[in-house]
Amino acid sequence: MAQELYKTLEKAGTLLVAEMRTNLRKERANATGTLSDSISWTIEENADGLKLLIGMEDYGPILDAGRGKSRTGGPQQQWRQRIIQWMRAKGITPKAGVTMESAAFLITRKINQRGYKPKPFIQKSVDDVLNKIIPDLEEDMVKIIEEKLIGR
Repeated sequence: MAQELYKTLEKAGTLLVAEMRTNLRKERANATGTLSDSISWTIEENADGLKLLIGMEDYGPILDAGRGKSRTGGPQQQWRQRIIQWMRAKGITPKAGVTMESAAFLITRKINQRGYKPKPFIQKSVDDVLNKIIPDLEEDMVKIIEEKLIGR
């Protein structure tokens, strides 16, 4: 029983990672490729059974959901380097007399002041993959029932 479920979860994990990467590209949210490269899957077994876990950079769900304005104030230093990387990947250069650091500060400040629109890629990917693997799940359930109840 667990073997069929494990194989189905493996297939779902592989499909889900590929679909998320595709949807990131479609949303034009894959400038540096860091987020896309970080998406991975693992299968965990615990008392409740097998679970498919998806991992990615911590900002993936934030990008997916969008972000409202910040309630705490100014730009955070840790994001400045990521903004600079993003600017370079997008080919964004500041106006004459403005450094990349200053431009990154201004972009971060504007994000904190206004937020940004969502770039949905997670749930869309899950829905697409579920539609692809449901027939496999149904076949696996029939096999499990035949093995356990009928004894084949």
